[in-house]
Amino acid sequence: MSTFLQDKCYETANTYAACIEFRFDENHRRAFNASQLIEFSLDPNPDADADKNEPPQKITLVFSTADVVVLGWRLGLIADYLRGNTLTAVCILPKRYADLERNAIYVSSIVITPIAKNNG
Repeated sequence: MSTFLQDKCYETANTYAACIEFRFDENHRRAFNASQLIEFSLDPNPDADADKNEPPQKITLVFSTADVVVLGWRLGLIADYLRGNTLTAVCILPKRYADLERNAIYVSSIVITPIAKNNG
């Protein structure tokens, strides 16, 4: 049985992932077709320099219709799953899970910003 949304903040597929879903809670989801992913980058979170309570890492995903920013700890494995096209879902977990397992991925924030349509 999957522990997604219980104590794990990501899900993967054994083969190709058709879409990547972002879950904010049990009732709010947004998904993008994996073929719309243009690029992604894993970077240090610049806000973590000033505030040590801020997540140290940031993954930015650029889709054709929106940008998605995921903040958290130990996000390198999510980047690996993106590269392998097997990431199917990402969710936010409560703060109590952040240090539950030293090597576990923890996502604290997901922000989706739609790309503005140019009606020019």
